Amino acid sequence: MKHKKNIGLRLYFVLLLALLVAIVLSSCGRNYMSPERALRDFSNRIERGNLDGLTLTIYYRDILTTFHFPFSVEDFVGRGMYERKIVVDGTELEEYIELLRQVDADSLMPVTQEFPMLVMLYYVFEVNGRKIFSFVPRFSDDDSNMLINGIEFEWKDAFIDVIRPFLPKDSPWLWD
Repeated sequence: MKHKKNIGLRLYFVLLLALLVAIVLSSCGRNYMSPERALRDFSNRIERGNLDGLTLTIYYRDILTTFHFPFSVEDFVGRGMYERKIVVDGTELEEYIELLRQVDADSLMPVTQEFPMLVMLYYVFEVNGRKIFSFVPRFSDDDSNMLINGIEFEWKDAFIDVIRPFLPKDSPWLWD
């Protein structure tokens, strides 16, 4: 009788452990939706003129004065390795709705060769604190790419143009 209780108890713990592992694994990597879907949702929101609760947060470092860059967004934002943080709310964004309309998924081209990550700029659009999409530029000697929600794509100017009105006038990110 004691042996049957031990087997039942062990089976219960194994099933409980399997359930916990399944929950953890299913939640991994779900911080963002796919870039294409996120940008379609963003574009639909902009087309409807629904900017309520929308915020743009920009984190950046001066590329001319800094030689040591963090290698991940987590280091850059989480450890406060940025030099400036700018938060723009929906009422300020309304003035630049035409720029916001240029940010879309239509011409995104995924990249197969990834460049090393050196974070100098990061921005995120959120609605009521929930991330819609994030952007990180990636540069190399030969080319430039960008990360949208952690996926690498060919460079598209609209993703930098959308933040230019909110950067200080002396920012090197304003240069062409």
